[in-house]
Amino acid sequence: MTILTDTGFPPTFLNGYILSELAHFGLIAEADLINPSPMVPAQFPTNIEDLYNDSIVIRQTESPLLVVYDRLMRFRPTPFYARKREQLIYFLYSTDVGKLIDSVRVISNALDREDSSAQDINSWAIANPVLNSQGDTVPYNIFFHNTRVYQADESRDVAELASARTLFVNKIIVEYDYHIKTESDSRYT
Repeated sequence: MTILTDTGFPPTFLNGYILSELAHFGLIAEADLINPSPMVPAQFPTNIEDLYNDSIVIRQTESPLLVVYDRLMRFRPTPFYARKREQLIYFLYSTDVGKLIDSVRVISNALDREDSSAQDINSWAIANPVLNSQGDTVPYNIFFHNTRVYQADESRDVAELASARTLFVNKIIVEYDYHIKTESDSRYT
């Protein structure tokens, strides 16, 4: 029997890699790599005030960083169906504009190197098993080929929260090519 995780979910590994790079440069705490994470999918509540307060401020983090991502999928760069192209759009929120700009710079430097950055993600994923919410290891069945970073037109926005806090917002898009590594008995070979 094939399990659902055999179908692959690239954001799991890409997000883990980005968080590790942000932690490496001290932009998030090492403890934030585990739980709760400063990176949440856009399917969470869309009220930024509540999300920011519930996810970040209650942990008493100084000038916290919150990253919300959304997946744009199903681009096919070639007729070869096994290779796919997707994009993740990241919304970065922080009360510290310097931390926000530094975070965008780290993500861009880590991921805007085509095949070199893809190989770095692959190496990181093999060396750093990702755990799901039940504490089980997520099988690394993705192979990244290329990654590119685009700055959204709105380079920086300001959001005023009802709690009289100003949040700076930056948007970036990460595009990546990948394929799912499948076993010979896989349903989708």
